[in-house]
Amino acid sequence: MMGYLISLLGLTALCAFWVVFQLWLKKQEPNHAGFKAGCGACKSGSCGTDSCS
Repeated sequence: MMGYLISLLGLTALCAFWVVFQLWLKKQEPNHAGFKAGCGACKSGSCGTDSCS
């Protein structure tokens, strides 16, 4: 039973850390638009787009 409790607390701490990290990251780059599919996502140029806006 104690093993489950420790695992649950660890997972909860990991999720809390992830939320805090995402908030910190958003503060560091507030104008970052995020991932755009087909816009530089493939380095080979085979994604079908010539330019990104």
